[in-house]
Amino acid sequence: MWEIDNLSQLLGFLYSAVLGGIYCIVYDCLRALRKEIKFSTAAVFVSDILYSLFCAVTCFCFLLAVTGGQPRGFVFAGAAVGFLATRLTVSRILFFAFSKVLRGMRFVFKWISVIFSRFFTVISAQTEHLGEKVKKIYSLPANTLKKHLKKK
Repeated sequence: MWEIDNLSQLLGFLYSAVLGGIYCIVYDCLRALRKEIKFSTAAVFVSDILYSLFCAVTCFCFLLAVTGGQPRGFVFAGAAVGFLATRLTVSRILFFAFSKVLRGMRFVFKWISVIFSRFFTVISAQTEHLGEKVKKIYSLPANTLKKHLKKK
């Protein structure tokens, strides 16, 4: 059996604690997104499934890198400790910051959409009469073709 020395175990634990902190930060981003957008129940379910898949795949890749693919308790314990430490310390600040950033992005995109809608409204009003002119231009050749096709 492949043995891991104490230093490797300690480093693996610390790395997995950092990984658990990253999981918490990603989940805080997801929570802030849910707060600002108001997800439906189905969307919450799907986003939780995607988050779980993300965590499972990254944890598996981490296990491959640190322990050669063998599941070790210190890796899972480190991820749990890192998640909880981040959740109890900086999670509130990060959640508040993410919420403010998303609210600011919503404000910016709202104004961009207002500007574009006004721009395209003006273009639509200016080009509205072109449809009638195009119909008049193409009606003569269309009528001529119809007449010639009926004769044959």
